[in-house]
Amino acid sequence: MQQVPITEYTDLYQGLTEAEVQQRVKQGKTNKLKKVVGKSYLQIFAGNIFTFFNLLGFIIFILMAFFGEPSEMLFIVVILSNTIIGIFQEIRSKLAVEKLSLVSEPTAEVVRDGQTVTVKTDEVVLDDIVVLASGAQVCSDCVIVSGEAEVNESMLTGESVAVKKKKGDMLFRGSFVIAGNCSAQAVKVGKDTYIEQLSARVKKAKVPDSQLIKGIMAIIKVIAIIIFPLGFLTFLFYHDVQALLQNGMGFFEMWGQFFSGNAEVVHAVRAAVQSASGSMLGMVPSGMVLLTSIALAVGALKLARKKVLVRELPCIEMLARVDTLCLDKTGTITDGSMTVEQVIALDGNEDNLKCLVASVVAATGDDNMTAKALKAYTDGVETLDDTAHMPFSSARKYSAATFAGVGTIAVGAAEFMFKRTDKDFDKQCDELLSRGLRVLAVGKTKQQITDDGVSGLVPVGIIALQDTVRSDAPEIIKWFADNSVAVKVISGDNPLSVSVIAQKVGIPQADKYVSLEGMTDEQVAEAANNYTVFGRVTPEQKAVLVRAMKSAGHTVAMTGDGVNDILAMRESDCAISVGCGTDAAKTVANLVLTDNKFGSMPGVVAEGRQVVNNIQNSSSLFLMKTTMTVLVTILTLCLGVSFPFRPSNLSAVNLFVIGIASFLLALKPNKKLISGKFLVNTLRSTLPGGLGMFLSVAMVYAFRSVIGIAADEEMITTTAMVAMSFTGVCALWMVCFPFDWYNVGVASLGTAG
Repeated sequence: MQQVPITEYTDLYQGLTEAEVQQRVKQGKTNKLKKVVGKSYLQIFAGNIFTFFNLLGFIIFILMAFFGEPSEMLFIVVILSNTIIGIFQEIRSKLAVEKLSLVSEPTAEVVRDGQTVTVKTDEVVLDDIVVLASGAQVCSDCVIVSGEAEVNESMLTGESVAVKKKKGDMLFRGSFVIAGNCSAQAVKVGKDTYIEQLSARVKKAKVPDSQLIKGIMAIIKVIAIIIFPLGFLTFLFYHDVQALLQNGMGFFEMWGQFFSGNAEVVHAVRAAVQSASGSMLGMVPSGMVLLTSIALAVGALKLARKKVLVRELPCIEMLARVDTLCLDKTGTITDGSMTVEQVIALDGNEDNLKCLVASVVAATGDDNMTAKALKAYTDGVETLDDTAHMPFSSARKYSAATFAGVGTIAVGAAEFMFKRTDKDFDKQCDELLSRGLRVLAVGKTKQQITDDGVSGLVPVGIIALQDTVRSDAPEIIKWFADNSVAVKVISGDNPLSVSVIAQKVGIPQADKYVSLEGMTDEQVAEAANNYTVFGRVTPEQKAVLVRAMKSAGHTVAMTGDGVNDILAMRESDCAISVGCGTDAAKTVANLVLTDNKFGSMPGVVAEGRQVVNNIQNSSSLFLMKTTMTVLVTILTLCLGVSFPFRPSNLSAVNLFVIGIASFLLALKPNKKLISGKFLVNTLRSTLPGGLGMFLSVAMVYAFRSVIGIAADEEMITTTAMVAMSFTGVCALWMVCFPFDWYNVGVASLGTAG
């Protein structure tokens, strides 16, 4: 990462003129990048058309066009319909998600024509003066021309250590400001930025950690390995083909006779190809792949209607598997707004304390919710001029400023500011904390601000702030408790006050709280699964907590809206942010609640569970037919008889017992907690039905002589179809258990078909 010099300085206060902006736009010197939300249209068409199962289906269709009857080719209608439906649903979902993504598009503040205006980040142009505050993500490579800031460059370096930046230092696209304020001139934009140049060299598609995708890919691999050998053997061991080969005709000679028009050979080869095609088609669970794609796409579409932006479809599955939800108190349990409830000046001079607090807030330029509450409390108070200042950061837990003739004043968490305090001070703080109030200490020292912070502080005052609890918080928390999702509260505030508020909204075991101040990573990891409320947590400790919960076997979702949440969000299985969150938080989130309503979370989790549970149930129907077909093929090869089913024979089972039933099951609401692995769960449901269908066909072959159909292939096929259909319907009823009116209706429709 090299320093880029400014070749032509832009006026800090005037910025670019509109004419200069338009000139750069015409020259292509903008921050715009070619970006696609989700799959491109080409990827959607290719992904639905060029699948392994479609390829196999088209090969068999071509074979049937040459060797089969027209009635045996109707299966292609199902394949084409599946493909068209899949394309339609994915495009429909893409359009909805793209429309929603515009709402949460990141913005930047720039100076133009002497005014600070907000523009989309891709509208920033070369030489723009970009105004950056705490929580802002740097949208282009810039050089600071005014102010100072602490920046997290972990997206570039992999290290989460805050880097101090001053005038003349370089800021790189993708990093984010965690403290301070500055103005910077854009020196590299768009594809010319360092991170985009790096991405162009090492860009790789991220493979989602999805059990659905892994399970389906494993099934496809197994089928791909066995289907062609079994299909060839089914053709080769067809009784008419065997008769030709046993009479001395060679394999290639047989094909020569076929193309020469030998009637006996043509009949044998046509029948053998139809038999092999029926076997191969029966092994293909093509609808399962389609149903998975459609279910995920429809899930994203339904979530988009609920104002939830889904970054990647597989994250719907991860959300569905969540059994632990980590929340920050602010914005979830509380709405983020605060008011000053009580002020205690230890020397009795509240006016002087108010002046000191107002001066610190003005000097640091902090604009978080706490700072806004303090600004409202000190509105109209005359402030002092600072000689040095240090903005608030989540790691330090306080802000400070130095004033001539006064000394250094700090405002923040007492535990991080003072080495020791007296009993009266501690008692007053504890009493306020026990009421659920957020407590800020005001400290004073003659020491100067250093890179390590401020030392020698002594308390001079206490400020208690009241959080506003969300009216819907108790109902939301109850839903999670009733649906087997443990709620953990991770906060930078005092754990006692957070615990009191958590208990008010009904979080189970909220009385089990702990402060992580001064703990090692090992101690934090040990505490992760023993407590519900965690206070005085640093951004790094949040990440350790999430990692420890995952190590204990939990699937963890992390909600966050600020830069202090980003490390933990990256560690989580599913990261969730809100539309009003910082650009940095929204960038790393898998899901964005664009309407800022945490109350939509239960519906989001329920939607994810419905998608995955129903895909799991429906997949077992498709794989039952696959299991049965593979086993029947092996049985007929061992017995030296022909595979009994042709493509048309399986149409009714495919349509009613599997196709329509699986589609209807996929639409049913299902909030059941998902446990275990997709492949294991699916196979557990598949094997009883698949084995039952196989055994019913095997019984026909076992007793074909007894029932007098040993020499009649058509009767064997008909009898096997009846037996297989009956056990298939029984298996459908098993999948629909436990019964309710909806499941009974689905099973009844399959039975009637």
